Amino acid sequence: MEKSTGIGLVGCGMIAAVQAEAIRCLDKGRLLAVYGREAARVAAFAARFGATGYTDYRQFLAHPGLELVSICTPSGTHAEIGIEAAAAGHHLLVEKPIEISLERADALIEACDRHGVKLGVIFQSRFLPAVTAIHRAVAEGRLGRIYLADATVKWYREPGYYAPGSWHGTLALDGGGALINQAIHTVDLLRWILGPVSRVAAFRGALRYPHIEGEDTLVASLRFESGALGQIEAATSAKPGFRRRLEISGERGTVILEGDALAVWSIDGEPHPLIESAQITDGSANPGAISFEGHRLQIAGMIEAIRQNLPPFIDGHEGRHSLELVEAIYRSADEERFVLVDPGAPSLPAC
Repeated sequence: MEKSTGIGLVGCGMIAAVQAEAIRCLDKGRLLAVYGREAARVAAFAARFGATGYTDYRQFLAHPGLELVSICTPSGTHAEIGIEAAAAGHHLLVEKPIEISLERADALIEACDRHGVKLGVIFQSRFLPAVTAIHRAVAEGRLGRIYLADATVKWYREPGYYAPGSWHGTLALDGGGALINQAIHTVDLLRWILGPVSRVAAFRGALRYPHIEGEDTLVASLRFESGALGQIEAATSAKPGFRRRLEISGERGTVILEGDALAVWSIDGEPHPLIESAQITDGSANPGAISFEGHRLQIAGMIEAIRQNLPPFIDGHEGRHSLELVEAIYRSADEERFVLVDPGAPSLPAC
């Protein structure tokens, strides 16, 4: 019988439970250990998922058979936690975003490279059949030249989500608000499918929840290196919350992703593809309302990357690309000016 890859989870919150459910369905992976700071929560989580619980991180890292550590803690803790796990020789998965700053992301990437371990970043939307079809159509040039690409994430969060004491919406742990936390999945798809963005202009504000440090409402205009134009709308202020949309228009037609399904497939000479749609990412009004299927696929892929000694499908550098775009958008909004996403790239003429 083939040996299962031993997995440990850092954190006992909602997304850790999603990952634990995903791991239960893996043939080649097994949840061995979980780490958290609160003994009662750790004990309950460990009992629920048949793992060993730890409140001492170094003891957790020393658990026998542990090969892969998945970090499910607030975004601003990923580098510190991950660097120590890499030094202990464990491969890493981190929930999106990779970190809250490029400096911290680079430190984590460098540590994994130095210790010879693999680093993957969770962006489970890339595994959707509808997204795969869109990516392939654009990559193969079937839409022709792309003119316009928009990502719209008009979600809603109840007041308790940003209650005093929560890490959500803080600069230290969330790195911002609706863009870096909620919309980053769709921002990642936009950049993955369309390629690099060269220039951004943005506005943001805490309009529904003015007490938070980050934003609950943001709009950004984009110019891609290809010449295509686009926009991003990111919100946790749009009551009651709506499914995200990704719209791409080119010279031969338009495709639209709504939620996780194809809402429009209008390409000259092509029938609408028969794609089974599984709703796995709809957190439009409830952050817990997601399936574990996307995580199952990505964790299974990470295990294969470890076993076959291949790069993860979404590695640390890929995770960094999305954060780079987020940072440029924030800088544009805060400084009220156009911002080049890669300052070393040649400047493009204004639209």
